[in-house]
Amino acid sequence: MSRTFVGGERRRPILLLTITLAMIATLFSTGLDSATAAPPDRPGVTPPGQATDASLGELTVRGSVEQIHIIHAEPGVEVDVRGPRGYRASATTDANGGLVLREVPAGGGYTVAIAGERGRFPVRVLSPDDHPDPRFYHAQDLEPSEGYLETRDGTLLAYQVVLPDPDVFGPGPYPVVVDYSAYRPSIDLFDGVGHRFPDLGYATVGVNMRGSACSGGAFDYFERLQWLDGYDLVEALAAQDWSDGVALIGKSYPGISQLFVASTQPPSLTAIVPGHVIGDFYRDVAYPGGVLNYGFAAAFSLDQDARSAFPSSYPQVNERADTDPVCLANQALRGQNVSMLQGVFGNPYDGAYWQMRAPERLVGDITVPTLLVNAWQDEQTGAGPAKLLERFPDSTPARLLGTNGDHGEYFRGDVWAEVVRFLDVYLGGQDPVQVSEYEAEDPVAILLEVDRDGNAGASFGLASFEAAGNGQRWYLGEDLLADAADPGGDSSTFTYDPPGVLDYEGGWLMPGQNRWMPPLQDRVTFTGAPLEDDLVIAGSGSVDLWIAADATDVDLEVTLTEIRPDGQEQLVQSGWLRASHRALDDQHTSVLRPRHLHTAAAQEPLTVATSTPIRVELFPVAHAFREGSQVRLTVDGPGGNRWRWGFDPLAGGFDVTVAHSDEHPSSFVLPVVDVPVELPPLPACGTVSSQPCR
Repeated sequence: MSRTFVGGERRRPILLLTITLAMIATLFSTGLDSATAAPPDRPGVTPPGQATDASLGELTVRGSVEQIHIIHAEPGVEVDVRGPRGYRASATTDANGGLVLREVPAGGGYTVAIAGERGRFPVRVLSPDDHPDPRFYHAQDLEPSEGYLETRDGTLLAYQVVLPDPDVFGPGPYPVVVDYSAYRPSIDLFDGVGHRFPDLGYATVGVNMRGSACSGGAFDYFERLQWLDGYDLVEALAAQDWSDGVALIGKSYPGISQLFVASTQPPSLTAIVPGHVIGDFYRDVAYPGGVLNYGFAAAFSLDQDARSAFPSSYPQVNERADTDPVCLANQALRGQNVSMLQGVFGNPYDGAYWQMRAPERLVGDITVPTLLVNAWQDEQTGAGPAKLLERFPDSTPARLLGTNGDHGEYFRGDVWAEVVRFLDVYLGGQDPVQVSEYEAEDPVAILLEVDRDGNAGASFGLASFEAAGNGQRWYLGEDLLADAADPGGDSSTFTYDPPGVLDYEGGWLMPGQNRWMPPLQDRVTFTGAPLEDDLVIAGSGSVDLWIAADATDVDLEVTLTEIRPDGQEQLVQSGWLRASHRALDDQHTSVLRPRHLHTAAAQEPLTVATSTPIRVELFPVAHAFREGSQVRLTVDGPGGNRWRWGFDPLAGGFDVTVAHSDEHPSSFVLPVVDVPVELPPLPACGTVSSQPCR
């Protein structure tokens, strides 16, 4: 039976919010990294214990991992499911005849009845540990060009392959690197991935996640099925005669996916090189400090909903569906997509939604060599992921490469050279001596003052990203004086009136634009005396303030800068906190790194006009303050210091006071490290990536 697929109706927030987000998405197109052939025959081997499709014509009823899928049924018909231990569920197919039942307990004994269809369909629901027999993967003959590979539940994932030039690198087999995301890697590999790696002798594969582009299934941002699909694609690719080892590569979306996939421990995975990732989606990007990041997280989510819908916001997907019947058939469950936008807006506190999608909870299961690339001023995913390194098992060869810069550093200059070196060590034959020498290096490599071409001015290594210990503390009003009319006073006050989400025109730090606009709002600043020596920091920081507000809540932004000897103020790093979110997770809080609970139960309003202690995390950073420079700390409302980090702050119009008295001593602590590093002359303003001056 033929089908015309229509976009599933999706609930949206209120009209004003919809218009606002649409404007953001239009103004700031998402930069997260972001040919037709008949599919291979479906494998003839069904591993023991795996689901078997119950099909009638084009109708498919199947068990998946803790899910049941009904595909190509009649639209709008009732579905009744009965299972073991009294399980009962009923629902109606959507306008495309699709239905996904989620959170179904694993096991056999399920039957599905569909109105208008004879009999009941037997279904077995898989558990996350029901990995296919290796025969399942070896039975798949994947063309080294493009096609579809099959996952354990029968879903077909679209892929493309770019092989190295055989005249240069021989006939193969080749080591394989994989870009896996919900953009369009099966059609168009972003960032030059389709030539960068083949030019080095690596076969490059782009695979679309289920529910995206021409892949089958429904989309739900980093649900467990996407992790397990990654397991399946690694094993299927490793089984090909043109493949000689498999690594996962890429930044941003394909960077983040590597952490989820590697946590499932595919036996054939050799290494991963995740760049510009997230460690804790809630704290790192969506709600830093508990304040909604409208300008990126919300806009990205809105865009992802549009990309994974059908018709897709990617015209390339729609064009392929016009000529590729498998691509078209794979759109059948798009009406069952889970809205990422609703997930972001519907979960303003840390909880199950975010925790399931937090790589920091999973990296302890990663066993393969890992090179984690992180840029401190990354305008999309932030600096928080640097903290992932300490969560890897001691037995895993994990390494952090930290650098100043934006979301594009992975493919530039010295960072790209390190990515290539890592792959050469672990995917290029694994010479034992080379591996041993590489793993003897410091696990943390820091690049300082990287320019727009990716070339570092200096570098050093650390044994740990927590090498600073308890750091070095400065007291406001004492070590750093208030820049106010009465610098000797016991407090400093500013009017809290932060810019709204659409008030950032001309005030945002843009990638490639090392021009920092003047302050957008009132603020208080504290500046130290000229430094007598160079000062190098690397790690997280903590700004520990006593504040009083003429309101029961306030959103704060703290910004660390360097006042250079030439009088220019250079951006170093920022941090944010909604005061009612100030309750700390004592188990994971340290002197240098406050970690807030961000739960609904932990919310505590301020007492109006009463000094209250709060701790704001200064996001991870590495920076060299030069002799003769001055350290400055600014406190104000969120806004203007981060491209695409357009916050949705609390309404303003009231005063906030920062106390710095003996009774209420505000201070901050920085991760000062004592390392041998030869610093070059102070670089000119505007030449250091994402650290502009004003």
